[in-house]
Amino acid sequence: MELKLDALTNLIVSVPIFPYLWVPHAVLMSVALRNTLGTKWHEVSRDNPLSCLFIGMLYIYPGGILAAIVQGEPVLSFLMAGPQLYTSLASWYLMFYCPLDMAFTLFKTLRLQYIFLILQDWQRLGLVLSGIDGANKVTGGNYFIYPIVIGIIKSSGFMFVKYLEVGIINGLKTGFRVPNQATKTMIIAAVLFQVQTLYELLPVSVTELYCILVVFTVALRIITIIFTAADWDPYAGLEKLICSVLYGNCQPVPVTEQKKEN
Repeated sequence: MELKLDALTNLIVSVPIFPYLWVPHAVLMSVALRNTLGTKWHEVSRDNPLSCLFIGMLYIYPGGILAAIVQGEPVLSFLMAGPQLYTSLASWYLMFYCPLDMAFTLFKTLRLQYIFLILQDWQRLGLVLSGIDGANKVTGGNYFIYPIVIGIIKSSGFMFVKYLEVGIINGLKTGFRVPNQATKTMIIAAVLFQVQTLYELLPVSVTELYCILVVFTVALRIITIIFTAADWDPYAGLEKLICSVLYGNCQPVPVTEQKKEN
């Protein structure tokens, strides 16, 4: 059994981010932009191709861009990542300009989004760990919360981009919330990675913890795909309990109309 676990750990660690995890991410984010544009995607991509490209890169590199801003690093450093940049441009181009729209049609027909979502979740865990490691090196491992925030931003930057996008369109009256179970898993993973890095409270190494979380995250995604049509959230019940304890009953209070005295 131990040999099998070691083999699984070695397999997970040995899988390179590029191209096996990165390309699915780039394709999914290009499709996400197309879905955001809705019926106007064809018009926007033809009339304003540079604007479409700019937003496409923001969709593909949200975590890296936001983390660079927070850490005071060059915002356009992602342009130096040669192969990743080229495949990002290719993915964006094919989703918007492929002849006869064959790339998008093939993507939908083969239902590649399900496989790509699994691989994207895997990659996001790697971004959490790399963000925490980088922040700990800069700070000397003297801070607990800061590396966690950087790990969350690197892995879930798209959450912040969408919030700003909705805020610009509808105003900041829209409340900020964590949108899905995958992002909540990244937040939990960031806390666990940092706890293990600084205090070693768990009986596993950081690498083994990463592999465990990869298996857990992939399993959650597969369960979601198989058994639910929507994005299943296993944390919802616990969230409601905690919110009830901290903030009281979240049910709307009925409004009673008072009759005016004549």
